Amino acid sequence: MTRERIRVAILGTGNIGTDLCERLLRDPDFEVVAVVGRRLESPGLNSLGGKIRFIIPNGISGLMEVIDEFDGVFDATSAQDHQKHWDLLEAKGKWIIDLTPSKIGKPLIPELVGQIGEMGLSQNLVTNYSMVTCGGQSSAPLLYAMAIHASGISEVEVSSSIASLSAGPATRRNIDQYIESTENLIKLITGCLTVKSILVLNPADPPIMMRTTVQMKSESCDLKAIRLEANAIVSKIKKYVPGYDIVTEPHISSPGIVSATVKVTGAGYVLPDYAGNLDIINAAAVETARRHAQKFTSSAELKQ
Repeated sequence: MTRERIRVAILGTGNIGTDLCERLLRDPDFEVVAVVGRRLESPGLNSLGGKIRFIIPNGISGLMEVIDEFDGVFDATSAQDHQKHWDLLEAKGKWIIDLTPSKIGKPLIPELVGQIGEMGLSQNLVTNYSMVTCGGQSSAPLLYAMAIHASGISEVEVSSSIASLSAGPATRRNIDQYIESTENLIKLITGCLTVKSILVLNPADPPIMMRTTVQMKSESCDLKAIRLEANAIVSKIKKYVPGYDIVTEPHISSPGIVSATVKVTGAGYVLPDYAGNLDIINAAAVETARRHAQKFTSSAELKQ
């Protein structure tokens, strides 16, 4: 029996939303039913005309008119708007994948499910998953690998640099929320309370590729084990983010500090390959939605 496709809607037609939509249109597991913007002349909406059944220019209110047409929603708007969207969609029995740094949903890194107690697929179909931030998704494998093979962790810093051209208006408005959401993830993964997150919007021309560097201060660490762990997780992530690579292996950068850097090359669905920040968070969002939907589809089939 052929499994039915996962029917989804996308809120937001900026860089993240349009990249996500083009990605989902190529994925046989998904059917994009609706894309939602806030104005008729939105370039994102116009670029998707003829590809999606419902092109909605009047925001969440327009989406509610076709609520029975989809299973779940990807929210690629802003941290300020996400709470309202979740309140409305939860009441209608829809799951949601939050691509804003609102900190409302359950933070999730697909390849760390089952590795961290607080991070796992929900037991409820109607749920809210937070994709945290692009810096959170890209740093998580390094954070986890370092944390489980180190003792006496006292400080952690995550610094991400992305091309300025890849950061849309909502990303720029949400810089403070980005920092807070990323720092919350660092604390969750490492257990360390003294953490710092940095985001650089680099205006260099030609645009730079996304890079994320993690530095962790600890009393001791097993460098060989950290490298093996990090490479194992990265190899799994590369199955759905082919452009995700460790470019500087974990190493002792100064006494008591282990450091490593990853680079993300984008798949080029909308913006060129410098937009790895879109690639890492959107790929994680799609993978999370797939696993969540399949979990409940499998459960339903077992009961039949």
